[in-house]
Amino acid sequence: MDHKGRSVLAPGPALHARDDPAIVGYGIRPATLASALVSFLVFDQVMLWHFLGLVPPILVVSALVALPVAFWPLTRRTAATSARLPWKLLGICFAVSLVVYILGGEGRLFYANVDWQVRGAVLRDLVNYPWPVVYDGADPKILRLPLGMYLVPAWIGKQYGFPAAELAELLQNTLLLTAVLALGSTLFTGTRARLIALGVFLGFSGMDVIGALLTGYPIYSHIEQWSIYQFSSHITQAFWVPQHSLAGWIGALCYLLWRDDKAPAALLFCVVPLSALLSPLAFMGLLPFAAHAAVSVVLRRELHVRELASPALAVLLSLPSLAYLTAAADTVGAHFEPPVIPQYLAIELLEIVPFFVGLKLAARTDRFGRTTFAIVAIILLLAPLGKVGRGIDFVMRVSIPALAILSVLIADLFSTPPDASGRRGRRIVLGAFLIGLATPATEIGRAIFFPRSPAPLCSYLGVVPGGATDYVASLSRLPVWIRPNEPAMVRPRDPKQCWNGPWPKPIT
Repeated sequence: MDHKGRSVLAPGPALHARDDPAIVGYGIRPATLASALVSFLVFDQVMLWHFLGLVPPILVVSALVALPVAFWPLTRRTAATSARLPWKLLGICFAVSLVVYILGGEGRLFYANVDWQVRGAVLRDLVNYPWPVVYDGADPKILRLPLGMYLVPAWIGKQYGFPAAELAELLQNTLLLTAVLALGSTLFTGTRARLIALGVFLGFSGMDVIGALLTGYPIYSHIEQWSIYQFSSHITQAFWVPQHSLAGWIGALCYLLWRDDKAPAALLFCVVPLSALLSPLAFMGLLPFAAHAAVSVVLRRELHVRELASPALAVLLSLPSLAYLTAAADTVGAHFEPPVIPQYLAIELLEIVPFFVGLKLAARTDRFGRTTFAIVAIILLLAPLGKVGRGIDFVMRVSIPALAILSVLIADLFSTPPDASGRRGRRIVLGAFLIGLATPATEIGRAIFFPRSPAPLCSYLGVVPGGATDYVASLSRLPVWIRPNEPAMVRPRDPKQCWNGPWPKPIT
């Protein structure tokens, strides 16, 4: 039992108020949404096997049917099996998700940030070239990156062309975020609370505008670059790195459902290893939360052999992807980096500390447990000290699950009436949140006022000559048991101009 006397692995009998109109009547069961998320992550793993030539297409199709059935006994215990989320709520979540990703540049209907130059080239190569994509040369290199967002759209694109792959990617990500938002709504009771939670989640950011003003950084640009560190807003994550954000959000949601007694811990244990193919860094950010759940299960003697079957299957399914992602990891590089003290203090004081202080003063850190609050705090205080590769991807991506959970704590604070003792803390959190809205506003403004992104014309090597070590690896460095035997070698012939139009960058 946990600190509230609830079962750690199995959901309790009273999960929702019976008079909550949002979960009564016709609609979709939360368990169905949980099953859809797990099924996608599982199918992604099988698609990677197909990418590497380990299984033929017929087994891929068979897995699409068989593996979700294997996980159904687990996912059916997510939230109350008798409760349904109304179709109207699902429609709202779908519309919001679609608008978010269209504004983020997916489908090339609006401006896409410059990260999509590489991303579009990767998808184009996966559509146009035989799998696995191996670039010819003295030392042949294989595409080695988190492929979870690309495989299904690229598979569709092989049949119907690159534009179909782009639209499939947009629809795929929209459906995933729809499931996350709809399942996340079960953490709140009533329409008002759910709308507040949705607004907080979409608008959540640190006070980047203050940092930009203090450092002289252009406030009309990508203002999160005012520091050498960055905690990205949720809109920034959705626009720039949907694969990383979806992995972190799905895992964070499963953890919160467990903490709120609406899902078994085994669901989290399944999602964490499966999500690595979407984002190894978000996967790393989920490990402390999974460890907390595991320790809780063991200490409270709630561990049953039958509960381990699904997580064990998830780990086995994920082994090829974990081996694939860690191949030649030494070429990427990971290490501890001492902080630049002024920059470190500035980013923490402007982005994180006001929310921590406000929540503690408002005494609203206990619903999901003090341990949850402590894990979030520790991750966000330590994340800037890690380094992977040449950039600051570690702090930006490892922090995604913790930032998502922090935003839910804030939404919970705003969705309940304040008491006299907590009003000061509530005002601090509200002030920081309102100032932080400048960050997603600048991201959305750029999406609207910049020209729509052009179509990609080059291969990945045409966009990044020689290939970056976090996107390609020497074929010989792949473990023998997943290494393709005789892959078709690719020799791209790229035009001088890699896009069919201009692609402006934000002023930095």
